[in-house]
Amino acid sequence: MKRYLFTSILIISIATSLFGQKQHEGLVKVKGTRLTYPLVRKWIAEFNKDYPSIKVTIAQQSPADSIDLNLAAYSIVDGDLAEPKEFVSITRYVQLPVANNKREGLAALQAKGFTASDLNALYFSSDKPNFLTASQSPITLYTRERPACAAITFAKHYGNDPKSIQGVGVKGDDQDLAKAVKEDVNGISFNNLGFTYDVNTRKVTEGLAVIPLDLNENGHVDKDEQVYESLDELITFIEKTNHPKFVTENVNAVFDKSKQNDAAGIFLLWVLTKGQQYNHALGFLGVEQNILNTQRKKVSANFKTSSASCTLTPTTATKRTKKSN
Repeated sequence: MKRYLFTSILIISIATSLFGQKQHEGLVKVKGTRLTYPLVRKWIAEFNKDYPSIKVTIAQQSPADSIDLNLAAYSIVDGDLAEPKEFVSITRYVQLPVANNKREGLAALQAKGFTASDLNALYFSSDKPNFLTASQSPITLYTRERPACAAITFAKHYGNDPKSIQGVGVKGDDQDLAKAVKEDVNGISFNNLGFTYDVNTRKVTEGLAVIPLDLNENGHVDKDEQVYESLDELITFIEKTNHPKFVTENVNAVFDKSKQNDAAGIFLLWVLTKGQQYNHALGFLGVEQNILNTQRKKVSANFKTSSASCTLTPTTATKRTKKSN
């Protein structure tokens, strides 16, 4: 009897949800930091299954005033946005130092790891880094040609002005940055997890090697710091420890409160609920629960959205619970 009652409730819930969704339609244009696009495309594909009448598109070439959600992968603080602009945090990303996997002395460098002072010396000082005495290979340092979001985050993490970052400037995006390192045996750079790791195999991308962080800065990477074997192991470690030595930052969706595109609000609320389950698969971190709750309230306060239309269905909630056990 209980099973029949649960099934009936589930059917009614799904039917109600589907009926509500059919009433929603519209167009949502998104653009911004391209390192987020693999995840955004996944979100769009899954969102379209729930809201087929709302078209969400990445509109990189569209004029700024036509964009509903502008993705900024750097910290936004008071004073950065003028009225009527607002933002919500929708995911988090991580950056790691990477090298060419054929680099001479790579094993020794990985055993030692990078400290914060090593990375400061590499990217923001004219002094020769101390660790180079242990490796005879020269370094070709790569960075983005212009201070993009990831470079801004990297520089600020180490207390530096993004304009002072050193290295050979690479045109394009973070995928082009990874390519530059793959093609240069002496190449070293930094990149986000989604390009450092192959999201299908969950292993480090062919041609690249991660340089671990010496988290306790004792001169070598301890056993409990060796967490780079797989993308999932690393994500679990970072989310569990929130270790401050990792370069992490929020991805924020900036919107204009005066435009009132309710379809954009529905998409945002979906991203902050059902969409979060896809973050890890594409190499992104989840947003912490207390922050998620705050972001959802912010969306609901600025858009006409139905909270019921964006909550997890019983079927989805059951699947996620089973997976986490």
